[in-house]
Amino acid sequence: MDYTVWMPARPATRSKRRRTTMVPVTTMEEIPVLSAAERAALAAALKRAEDEIKAGKGSDFQPAALRKRLLGIYRRGKRS
Repeated sequence: MDYTVWMPARPATRSKRRRTTMVPVTTMEEIPVLSAAERAALAAALKRAEDEIKAGKGSDFQPAALRKRLLGIYRRGKRS
């Protein structure tokens, strides 16, 4: 018996599905290791961002703006 006739092509989706966006992904990329000062600056920036979000000062997610930014970074090529 051929079961493909009885099975749907895709599983049923939930009604409250999360929105997603596509991002370019590479398998391997060499990046510089952060220095202690760079790590501290990054941690401080992330902490500030978390505090702003908790205070209600975060901005809404804008898929088109993120896509444009990521494509710009992706197409820019390697930084010297």
